[in-house]
Amino acid sequence: MLVASGWLAGGCLHPGETLPPLGETFRKTDRQPFGSYIAYNEVKNVFDNRYIETVRDPFDKEWADIKDYADDKKYSLYILVAKNLILTESEVDALLDFVKSGNDLFVSADYVDQKFLDKIGCANERMPEITDEIKGLMQQTSVSMYVDGATSGPSYNYYYYPFLNSLSGFDTSFARVLGVNEHHTANYVVLFSGKGRIYLHVAPRIFSNYFLLSGQNYKYLEEVLSYLRSDPKNIYWDEFYKNTNLNRRTKNGDHGEDNFSSLGVIRQHPPLLWAFWLGVIALLLFVIINVKRKQRVIEVAKPNINTTVNFTETVGRLYLQKKSNRHIAEKMITYFYEQIRNRYFITTSHVNEEFITVLAGKSGVPKEQTQHLFALIERVQSHPDTDDTTLLQLNSAIEFFIKNLS
Repeated sequence: MLVASGWLAGGCLHPGETLPPLGETFRKTDRQPFGSYIAYNEVKNVFDNRYIETVRDPFDKEWADIKDYADDKKYSLYILVAKNLILTESEVDALLDFVKSGNDLFVSADYVDQKFLDKIGCANERMPEITDEIKGLMQQTSVSMYVDGATSGPSYNYYYYPFLNSLSGFDTSFARVLGVNEHHTANYVVLFSGKGRIYLHVAPRIFSNYFLLSGQNYKYLEEVLSYLRSDPKNIYWDEFYKNTNLNRRTKNGDHGEDNFSSLGVIRQHPPLLWAFWLGVIALLLFVIINVKRKQRVIEVAKPNINTTVNFTETVGRLYLQKKSNRHIAEKMITYFYEQIRNRYFITTSHVNEEFITVLAGKSGVPKEQTQHLFALIERVQSHPDTDDTTLLQLNSAIEFFIKNLS
């Protein structure tokens, strides 16, 4: 039976407690919620406290060391529990060679390297579970054993991200379903290869301290391990393929060369990979939409400034300072004639009775006032000098005419 009582008595964790967001290390010495301290000790119990060798090297190196000691008549058991199982080609080949030599491989991981799955003819469907994890959707979730085409025994549940990861595509002639998730899709199968067996399990959180301390869940682990063959010659517990190997990169199969990159780490975390591609697509859509909507900046057109008035006023002040009444009067007349031409489109080159009649009609200024204004203009133009009184009369007559324009 699982040795959980000491853990509960120690006050480290109780079923139903709210868990902090801790990493899923699945290490045998880790007493945190998602370590595998309890599971490792349960494995020892199942095999009568046999010595379990801890492996800290990649499997191709480990297999090279133990291959010569392999016994055709007695199998060895290799247990590998990890969040994500990332393998090189040489490691995949070594694992399969280990199994075909008559040994058993037990793997429990959320993500199993596609190279390995392709070699054993199996597919891993993780999309529903990834989607719920990205959304942060936790719920009461369960797993069950599977015997003779139906679920067997009770369901084992706890509150966390759902167990929706599943396996499919395997040849049922060489495989058998041993367990299912809450949707009754296979999440634990055994595949027969050569003289050995591959036990593939895609819900590694059942090896966590948190799951095993919830209700009677330790019994589920006992049932999972009960399908393993008894009395192996050697038992190996892997500590290499844990979270730390997500940062591991190989080049030409050489573990000694590190080819680490941030994008590579994202690719090995399927939830991060989905989030990355969603971000890229959203950015592209944002750029495309804004390129279509945005136009070149149109500068504000400044209104034309009538500098004629300013210029005339400036020149007038200069003449006024010099007492040049004649020049001032001429400028006033010139400015007045320009206004008439621009406003009424009539020529001012011939000022006569007909011109005065037409201008009075168009401007709305009484004819008498119009005649008076042009009489003053004629008097100014006919005399070489203009006194102050005449200049003031001319200015008043022009202002009156302009103010009364219609």
